[in-house]
Amino acid sequence: MKKWTATALLACLVVSGCGNAGEQDASGAGGKKPVEITFTIFDDGLGVDKKLVDEYNQSQNEVKVTYKPVPNSEYKDRLTTWLAASDDSLDVIGLDIVWISEFAKAGWIQPLDPLMDDAFKTKVTTGLLKGPSEAMNVNGAWYALPWNSTAGMLYYRKDILEKEGLKPPQTWDELYDQAKQLGQKYNMNGYVGQFKQHEAIVTNALEIMESYNGHFLDGSGKVVVNSPENLKAMQMMLKLKDVMPAGVNTYVEKESQEAFLNGNAVFLRSWNSAWPLVEKEGSAVKGKVDVSPLPKGDNGKPASTLGGWNLGITKTTKHPKESFEFMKWLMDAKQQKVKVIEGGRLPTDVTLYQDQEIISKNPSVIPFYQVLINGVSRPKSANYGKVSETIQQELSLAFNNKKTPEQALADMQKKLEEIQK
Repeated sequence: MKKWTATALLACLVVSGCGNAGEQDASGAGGKKPVEITFTIFDDGLGVDKKLVDEYNQSQNEVKVTYKPVPNSEYKDRLTTWLAASDDSLDVIGLDIVWISEFAKAGWIQPLDPLMDDAFKTKVTTGLLKGPSEAMNVNGAWYALPWNSTAGMLYYRKDILEKEGLKPPQTWDELYDQAKQLGQKYNMNGYVGQFKQHEAIVTNALEIMESYNGHFLDGSGKVVVNSPENLKAMQMMLKLKDVMPAGVNTYVEKESQEAFLNGNAVFLRSWNSAWPLVEKEGSAVKGKVDVSPLPKGDNGKPASTLGGWNLGITKTTKHPKESFEFMKWLMDAKQQKVKVIEGGRLPTDVTLYQDQEIISKNPSVIPFYQVLINGVSRPKSANYGKVSETIQQELSLAFNNKKTPEQALADMQKKLEEIQK
């Protein structure tokens, strides 16, 4: 046992409180406990997000982040339940790109503009992919930060096209012609997309419509779906049925990818998430595939539906400043690079598409970037769930020959106008 003189004891009390060596370190600077916040997002299944949280916690001692993963299939239901109950244990949350307007209108997430300095505003507006960044803006305010992105792209059998002396199709008419010719010659499906009554048919149709300069809603939220441009796009979508498998009206990503990966299709519309499956050991198409932007419509510009995950701050958080600082750290190129290399997620920081380490590990990021710069957002609506459901219903009726394209567009127009009132 230590023996203390009165003088030594007094000195100890004044200077250090006689604590054990190292006790203060766990409490943050100056003995102050760190602010505690949570990061809630779907479970990536790879441990990459947890690794980043652990790294952040080790890099400083002012904020402690608790990682709260939720199974992907349950994430939105559980998140909206917590938010609707004003659960103040939520701080930073992961957001699908189509939830931003809905959550902003519901008052579940807060605008980030007051937390941004001028330098960070410049980064958001000029240093990130334009399409994903603009999707975060609702009525002139930034409600989220685009953390990673994806977009629809065209996978094609380069071995077959090279053998036939063909280049990837530049227009939808060229795609149809090549798919028909090559599908017949090689006894396989010409083209595979996702046309089940599901969000998938919305993403596929949006790409064709936008490439014909058609839209569901205009920039002000006005419904403009019943247009000559969208009629041309719908007619092309129905024409493509001739070169797709008979059951494509039941296909989402899994079924369409299986048809292509088994060597049973010349062309596939999918996301970048299909690429690791293409190049996987044992794949029937390994080394035989390349990607390109989707074809152009009459307006001469390809369009790719944007997807991806984003970062927002709940309205009920007790620590908005600390939450935002953590989000800024996640948005840094260094952390986004980890997500690319270890998680397979495409970054929103444009400088990373020139990063030689990333390119050497995944050369496909170069064509992926060309796809992402053509990215278009799904309709920005606070009632996106109802908007999507209506679009799915009317597109499916036309796709399955239960309505003419003209009638489906007219009915979609009326129903969407009711929702947007």
